[in-house]
Amino acid sequence: MREAAELAQTDAKAAIAAYDQIAADGAVGPALQDLAALRAGALLIDAGSLEEARRRLEPLAANDRTFRHTAREFLVLAAWRAGDATAAKHWFDLIMTDAQTPPATRSRVEKLMALGTSASKS
Repeated sequence: MREAAELAQTDAKAAIAAYDQIAADGAVGPALQDLAALRAGALLIDAGSLEEARRRLEPLAANDRTFRHTAREFLVLAAWRAGDATAAKHWFDLIMTDAQTPPATRSRVEKLMALGTSASKS
């Protein structure tokens, strides 16, 4: 994971490949596999590969996944960046109705959605 994180600073494609390798390695356990997949998804959002990021992050947003709150937050961001208000609202609603969503996640997503609302009124 450390090597992939270091690669992310200079070579996003190589970092995504490194994270993918970790995500595919059953020996590291499901939590680290999900974390690696989550980090790859975040890099894909930054790279503008929003559909690919969505495809990878959606399974991580399921109710039984360890990093579901972060995956949902990233999905709101990906949808927001793509200008897909319907998808952003879908993930926003899931975040806001999940009683276990951390308050900081709620706050960040509310601010992001407010930015979208402000931009559409301008």
